[in-house]
Amino acid sequence: MPDDHYDDLADDWSDYAEVPWRGQVLWPTLTDLLPDLDGLRVLDAGCGDGYHAARLAGRGADVLGVDASEAMVDRARERYGDRADFRRGDLSDGLDCLDDDGVDLVLCQHVLSHVPDLESVAAEFARLLRPGGTVVLSTHHPFHEYLVVRDGSYPDTRAIDGLDARPAVDADGRSPTYADTERYDLYWGGEVSAEGLDGDSAGAEPTAFHRRPLDALTGPLFDAGFVLADLREPDLSERLDDQLVDEVPELLDRPPRSLCLRAELPE
Repeated sequence: MPDDHYDDLADDWSDYAEVPWRGQVLWPTLTDLLPDLDGLRVLDAGCGDGYHAARLAGRGADVLGVDASEAMVDRARERYGDRADFRRGDLSDGLDCLDDDGVDLVLCQHVLSHVPDLESVAAEFARLLRPGGTVVLSTHHPFHEYLVVRDGSYPDTRAIDGLDARPAVDADGRSPTYADTERYDLYWGGEVSAEGLDGDSAGAEPTAFHRRPLDALTGPLFDAGFVLADLREPDLSERLDDQLVDEVPELLDRPPRSLCLRAELPE
């Protein structure tokens, strides 16, 4: 799973974790799905700079954070190494350094869209969790990603992202269907012109995403033995401050940007 983009963001990731979309919408939704953390062994899979791992530890959890980005892991150790353990690990390659049945909860925030093979990731979560364990995850909503690829453009989310970026979308030129599973790339540096990527975008490495329909997202979890316990589609109008809602009316007409769920392994 490529991590160059996230290496570049490592120094500023804590600021990004507090932008309205994450601070007011995504994290509170995931918090609603979390069990009582006191005394639980928790794996934060795709922990970034450790910002949320530290908050899990503050609620009584024993936390291990893993991330594919070496720079993110370095920042996590510097900032929160006294509260949680952090290691480099790529979900796409498996986490062989971790023992079977070693954790009670896996939290995975917006990582699966970067992973081409969800079957192996779901199986790895099942291996790492104790019987009765829980996975809580967020990922890009399948309807959101379908529209991004179909329309060849990303909605203007700057007001809620805190980032001055209009990412360019590079996807297969054919007309997609919702049922497709496919890779697409985002270039964070600029727009796409009729001739292709503009100068800023063309000189940058893209961030790879993999879109898939809902059944292809949840099916690997079911195949790995998980049972769906809860599913949420965070509503901007219910979560965002009223002033911000007024600034992004066009986003209210789109499908939710994220899908959040809790799945459990039977005892």
